[in-house]
Amino acid sequence: HTNQCYGRDHSKAFGLNRPVLCSGTIVGTRTGINRFLSVLVYEFHANNQKPNKQCRSPVTTDQWTMNYLYYSGRFGKISKTETLPWGTGPVNTVGKPCIDNRQKPNHSAKDIVQFDSETGLILNNYETEDSLARIAPVVHQYDRCIAWALKMLHEAEFFKTVNYRVEDLDPLPWKK
Repeated sequence: HTNQCYGRDHSKAFGLNRPVLCSGTIVGTRTGINRFLSVLVYEFHANNQKPNKQCRSPVTTDQWTMNYLYYSGRFGKISKTETLPWGTGPVNTVGKPCIDNRQKPNHSAKDIVQFDSETGLILNNYETEDSLARIAPVVHQYDRCIAWALKMLHEAEFFKTVNYRVEDLDPLPWKK
């Protein structure tokens, strides 16, 4: 995704076996987030000036641009940041396990997502039973799994105290 903007060899600087980071789940200090946003926005402005239209918004996404910037050290020293493997930490991104668009018809991989048997809430697979993050504090991209996420959200005791009904939310235009 970034070859058209940064060249074929850009990934050699950081290796090909690194995890893809999710730009929707960045957390940090105020200073860190300000730096992150400044670098990312500057890069989008610079890419929008390039003659190759594939480098411009909205074709080039925040996801791939952010991964390029992170792994090339543009946000600062990688040793001063931390990435967490999927199924751990404060945010559980479930978009990929929900739908694998490479398989036809679309295949749900929800079998790798674990649910708490008492509450129905999504668990972080790789957190220990006594971890504060065993029940995922934040579930990111649940809208990609709308068929089973609505059922889970509707049935979970925790969500019965929420002041709005998930069913009343508009689905994303690309998910029907």
